[in-house]
Amino acid sequence: MRTIEIADDEIAIIWSAEDVLSIREDLTPEQALEVLEQADHKHDANIGINWDVLGYHANWMFPEEEENDV
Repeated sequence: MRTIEIADDEIAIIWSAEDVLSIREDLTPEQALEVLEQADHKHDANIGINWDVLGYHANWMFPEEEENDV
């Protein structure tokens, strides 16, 4: 995550597919981009987008498969 200054009185927080992949290494870059798009469209404006929000969307959209020990 990085912060860039837009104007003297504004900031923007940038999330990337790389950020999503850092918490869900099993996803493809395309899936990570889908997670970002979902988070952008569905996040709660009172909470914003954070690591937990990205993880929630990633896990909801692409559930991790459980390994069964036999």
